[in-house]
Formats: sequence, structure tokens, C-alpha cells
Amino acid sequence: MKEIGLGIAGLGTVAQGVLQILQENGEAIGRRSGFSLAVKRIASRSLKPDVDLLGAVFSDQLQDLVEDPEVDIIVELIGGETAARELIQSALGAGKPVVTANKAVIANYGNQLFASNSRIPLRFEAAVAGAIPIISAIQQGLVANQFEHVVGIINGTCNYILTAMQNDGAQFADALSTAQSLGYAEADPGFDIDGVDAAHKLTILLALAFDTTFDFSALHVEGITAITAEDIRYADELGYKIKHLGIARQTADGLEARVHPALVPKHQLLANVDGVLNAVLVKSDSAGDTLFSGPGAGGAATASAVLADVVATAGELQSLSGEAIPSTARHDGQLKVILPLEQVNTGHYIRIPTRDEPGVFAKVTEALSRHGISIDAAIQKEPGAGQDVVSIVMLTHRVLESKIVAALDEVQALEQVSGPVARIRVENLD
Repeated sequence: MKEIGLGIAGLGTVAQGVLQILQENGEAIGRRSGFSLAVKRIASRSLKPDVDLLGAVFSDQLQDLVEDPEVDIIVELIGGETAARELIQSALGAGKPVVTANKAVIANYGNQLFASNSRIPLRFEAAVAGAIPIISAIQQGLVANQFEHVVGIINGTCNYILTAMQNDGAQFADALSTAQSLGYAEADPGFDIDGVDAAHKLTILLALAFDTTFDFSALHVEGITAITAEDIRYADELGYKIKHLGIARQTADGLEARVHPALVPKHQLLANVDGVLNAVLVKSDSAGDTLFSGPGAGGAATASAVLADVVATAGELQSLSGEAIPSTARHDGQLKVILPLEQVNTGHYIRIPTRDEPGVFAKVTEALSRHGISIDAAIQKEPGAGQDVVSIVMLTHRVLESKIVAALDEVQALEQVSGPVARIRVENLD
């Protein structure tokens, strides 16, 4: 059985997961793949005495991984951008394949990395949706298809918070605090709750599914900080759940690429993916709707995806006797035009806080009508005892973003409107 030498950059949670899987399942991996994986060198800022390195040499210099002749494949798990990108570039330049879980590097520098490297494999299954093999599904399992949309819950922190708000009636701040106490959210959670993490992942899915280049800046990105328990309750009453989605969709007008909260009908499978789970719904011309769901984060789940890439790369090197032809998609064309957000066509949930006065509902509907917006459903309840403000809640039919923005500017200016108008897009996924 041929031995494949691994060099691991980093010694954090995911790297430790890789080491543990190799320790526990290394023999099974060997039986299935026909070769053994041996960790030859680990490079990290500091040694962790309680972590079994499986006999690997430890170094505090990343470049040692590139220069070690026993290392056949480099596994980049240090996170961040600068040092990780430099290591990947150096390894590829030296002819060593790289497996990475670094979504930020691929989303921001993927074009440069692939342009400078036409032969050596660079794999990144673990960069999107943890253990879910969504990248290999798009590139291999569904390669014969044209894709209509790729829509996903691709950030476990956001999904946990929205699930807690749905199930427990919690306010956003309380659900976030619980997520932090359980380790599902960082002390500084902005990367997750502001949508940046999901946008990095969607950038990758967009490029692979729709044959374009990596362009993080082209995406419209919103987080979940404006979602209230009141919105969750009204959505539930209307037959929807609120999920934070990454959406890549090919339409007759162009390609949509956006990350934001959305109302999803309860009967949709995606609406019922809860907690820290991730899920990606892919609609294609021949295969139809396919849903991929599973753990989207965590050391073991991400390590599982890392090792899947390692095994694929090792098999590629072995079968081709070192003349590697990378399986990662490379695109020669220019970036496809992403539709400006104002040209996106969706339904909308709107919540309008108004003074409890006669004729307010009529004034709101008149303002919407002037912009060609029709109402699909509406809720207007009596104010509670001692209250003089009531929320008017509506679902609109599909309408251009530019029209709903203009209409709500007019509604917001009504003297009876007593606070900011809330708006969340609706995704029926039909």
C-alpha cells in the first residue's frame, strides 16, 4: 500500500479533528482507497502537548511544509487570509497539491490562485457547509446539469439564532447570548450575524455552479440583526419561517447573487432545517430539486470534508503517477453580469407600525398600489390595552426591488407611521 505524506498547517479544532479521524479510521481509509495517509509534519504557532501528532515532526514555520520532501499534500487549516494565501501560493508553486477549509481565501483570491496554477490540485470542499459534500455534488454528481438555483442555509450560527427565536420566542439578543454560551457564536459574532461568512461560501457556490469567477464584492449581503421576535411570530402566522439564505439564481434577466434573511414556506424542506445544521437546495434541469443537509461546522464535520479532499487528491496523484490534472473547475470566461439588487424580483413581507387611527390601512394600500404592488395577505390586529400603536403586516406578490423601495419610502413618510418599516424578502423556491 503506497504511503501519502501529509503536511498540516495549523493545530486548531479542525486540524485536531483530522488527526483524530486518522487515528481512529486510518485503517478503514486505507482499505477503501488503496493507500495509507501519514502525517509527516505539522506547522503551527505553538505546540499543544496534549494533542497526539501521530509521529509527525512539529515546526513553527509554515514554509517547512513546502520544503519537506516527505510531504506530498499540504492541508491548510490556519484560517485568516494573508498567511494562508501565501502558504497556498508557495505550495502550488512548488508543485504540491493543497487542501484547504479556508472560504475567505478562495472567495477573495481564488481567481489569482487558479490563474497562476494550471496543473496542481487545489481542493476546498470543507470551505462550504462543513461535512456536506456540496462542492463535489456540483462539480461531479450534477455535472451534466444546467443549474437554475443554488439556495442554502450556509451559516450555522444564524440558523441556530433564528431557530431559537422561532421555537422559544426569544429576542435576537437573548438568542445570540445563548449561542455564544454554547460555543455556536464567537465572542465577536459579526462575521456570522452580518452575513459575511455566508457570503464567502455563496461566492464559491456561485462560481462553481454558474461557470463564473470568484467575486465576493458582487454579492448583496445582509445579516440577521434586524429580525425581531415579532417578525418571527407574524411569519409563522402567515405560514412561513424566517431563514438566513445564500441565493444564487439564474433568471431570464441575469444572475442573482444575494445573502439575506427570507421568509420560506413551512412546507419547504429548507424551512425545516433547524439549529446549527446547514442545507443547500440545488435545482437543475435534469436532476430537479436535490437537497443536501448536515452539520455545517465543527471540528469533526469539517475534518471529514478535509479528508475527503485529501483522499481524492491522493488517488489522483497515485493514478496519474504525479502528472496531476486538478478536478477543481477552472473558468476561462469573464465574470457573468450579476443583476443589480434593484432589478431582483421577489415577494416581500412588510411590517408597518402605525397609530391606531381610522383609514390608515387604506392609505398604506393606496401608496403601494401607486407603485403597482398588490397584496397577497394582510394582518391587522387590535392594539392591546393601553396601546395606541398597531402593526400592519402584509405579504406582497412578486415585485421589483426598486418598486418596493420607492413604495415603502412613501409609506414611511405617512404621518400615521410611528416607526421604521420592516421588510424581509419572500423566497417560495418554486
